This record gives sequence, C-alpha cells and structure tokens, in this order.
Amino acid sequence: MPAPLEAGTFLIASLGLEDPNFTRSVVVILQHRPEELTLGVVINRPLGDREKLYPADELNNLTNGLEAEQGGRMFYQGGPVHPGSLIFLHRVGHIEEATRICEGLYTGGDLDALRAEPGFGESDRPDLRFYLGYANWAPDQLEAEISLGAWILTPGEVELVFTEEPETVWQRALHGMGGKYAAMSYIPEDSSLN
Repeated sequence: MPAPLEAGTFLIASLGLEDPNFTRSVVVILQHRPEELTLGVVINRPLGDREKLYPADELNNLTNGLEAEQGGRMFYQGGPVHPGSLIFLHRVGHIEEATRICEGLYTGGDLDALRAEPGFGESDRPDLRFYLGYANWAPDQLEAEISLGAWILTPGEVELVFTEEPETVWQRALHGMGGKYAAMSYIPEDSSLN
C-alpha cells in the first residue's frame, strides 16, 4: 500500500517519468497543502561545483564552517524551482524555528543554534543537508502525476535523506518496497546494459 501524500513521504520517480529534472530522483515532501501547493526537495542529487549556482562567499557565510564539520557533500540540487534559494534539512528538532517534517527530520531554524548543539557534527553520521532549489506542484498537479504512474509513494526514511551514498537512494528506496519495486530497482539506467 502506498504511503499517504503528506510531509515526510518519499516520491520515487518511476521509470516512465520523462522530465530530466526528476529522472531516477527521490523527493521528500516537505509540505502538502492540497488546496495550495506541495513542496519538496530532491535528496539524491549532490552538487559537485556548488559555486556555479550560489556565490561561494554567501555559502561560506551561511554555513560558517559547517561543511568541514559534516564531512562535505552537504549541498544538493533540491529541484528546478528557484535554484538560487536555499533549504536545509537536519536532525535537531528543538532548535528555535525548526519545522518538523517527520520523526527525526526537520527543516529551517537558526543555523547558529544548530551549530552550537552539543555533539553536533561530531558523530560519524551527517546531521545536515543544504538544497539549492526545490520542487513544487500546484493543487491537484501532483495527484494527477501520481495517478498517471509518474511517482511511487513510500514512507520517508531519515537515514536515506542523510546517507553518504546519495547515488544509491533511488535503488534503495525502491528495493525497500519489495515485490515489483525491488525488481525495478535492478533495471540499469543505460538500457543497453540490460
């Protein structure tokens, strides 16, 4: 049974989804208001050269050394809408102005307070991700795409959001669903390899 369309749910791009912005992507829904919009970020598109999308001095001021503490690979292409905007996800729910997405996953809040958290950035697991841009859908748009088979819904997994192997997220999310989805996860991106 698919997951409900709500914050924290993963949208897994089906093989039939033709939009190149979302090929083999996994989107975590951050907000779903059926009468207004649905907003999410792609969690499996790490950026190599982030300075091309966002000025380096602004990123350095914003992150204030967090990237080094978090072991790099903190910046991701969140989606095609407003690629200069910045959204961040983290695991710390009690900082001021943080919004709960689902159990163990939060967005926003005070970055300085986040950085000052005892033990933040000291564990072996990442606690923070930045997303440049986002994905959004008008009322009924996403529901129509789901009914056409463009997206597969599954409950979100916080560990997949913060994985150090984002290139495996699409396969792992599908495989975790079992059945025909697990079989789909083995289909190579290059059909000539099939």
